Amino acid sequence: MSGPFSQQTFRASGYLRQAACSAAALIFLTVIGACAGPQGLHQLRPETSVEWPLGADGGRVAWVKTIDRFQDLGLGKGFWKRVQELVVGEDTRSIARPHGVLHDPAGRLYLADPGGGVVHSLDIGRGRYSVIGAGADSPLRTPIGLAVDERARLYITDSSDGMVYRHDPADGSLRPFLAGKLKRPTGIAFNPVNRLLYIVDTLDSQIVAVNQDGVEQRRLGAPGEGSMRFNRPTDIAIDRSGQIYVTDSLNFRITVLTPDGQELRQFGEAGDARGFFSRPKGVAADSDGHVYVCDSLRDAVQVFAADGSPLLVFGTAGSGLGQFWMPSGLYIDSSDYIFVADTYNQRIQVFRYISGREARAGREGKPPAPGVRRSQQPMENTLEAA
Repeated sequence: MSGPFSQQTFRASGYLRQAACSAAALIFLTVIGACAGPQGLHQLRPETSVEWPLGADGGRVAWVKTIDRFQDLGLGKGFWKRVQELVVGEDTRSIARPHGVLHDPAGRLYLADPGGGVVHSLDIGRGRYSVIGAGADSPLRTPIGLAVDERARLYITDSSDGMVYRHDPADGSLRPFLAGKLKRPTGIAFNPVNRLLYIVDTLDSQIVAVNQDGVEQRRLGAPGEGSMRFNRPTDIAIDRSGQIYVTDSLNFRITVLTPDGQELRQFGEAGDARGFFSRPKGVAADSDGHVYVCDSLRDAVQVFAADGSPLLVFGTAGSGLGQFWMPSGLYIDSSDYIFVADTYNQRIQVFRYISGREARAGREGKPPAPGVRRSQQPMENTLEAA
């Protein structure tokens, strides 16, 4: 037969071929996704010689990995996300200007990216990447600080709007948590001892503690230079015992507080020698009580003993392994992985603190980090021991 019937048959055959090709592509993507299993950060092992000795007991800080692309962690995308990209093209979103960084107990790595106005969520355990705050209707403008509570809910400070938002990964929601009480919220941390959130208000030079309903419980400090005085503080960290560390940026020091807000000590002052600060920003503590501080203008991380004695400076200006360009955010997880937001290099560098007892026992050996070549060598002049 001829005429319209032939044309319809031809069109039908074309549609079938197109559908078959699409189905084949989807099957291929599904198989690839199933075979490309993720590797959790707690399975990564430092396998280059980039290490810095820390303390007299044989402890050290070891470089583990650089994350400047989400594929660096073996992350895949959800099935329907891949289907969507067959039609509209691939999402090429990348890290613009990372600041806050957090690795939660569920294996999710969060990056606050004020350069992109979003928070990147890298679900390491499931091998998935998503964005919090994407889209024209997103309330996020300048996300800076991150904290997570015991229910795995994520808190995000937005310094431009004076807001704190709460994201629940269980349902994907992003809702206002605290509004109208802060001028410029920056650092934020959750205290496991009293279950309060401590928020740095940089413009007010205070620390505001609220409960998980957003009700203010106390305000710590006031503007100034003496005891319990702050001058534009920027970041905060809380260790496992509930002890609080505040980066008092323009006083060029770290202030250490008890969980109820009593001052224990201060250390640091302006300068460019060991133990002095040029522009302190991110702060964190490891399991042995060492305090780590991003010294942004120095392009380095300084490490102190619990009493404030300087121990180590690692990093110099550059873009190589163990080098930084104005680092800002800092986070240490329960396994002593150290995450540094290497802001103007547009990446996260991952290190690990290996205690002397762990090194002597030989327990630091773990499966190798994916994508790391054994031929990589440390950059020169990245070590400055105290």
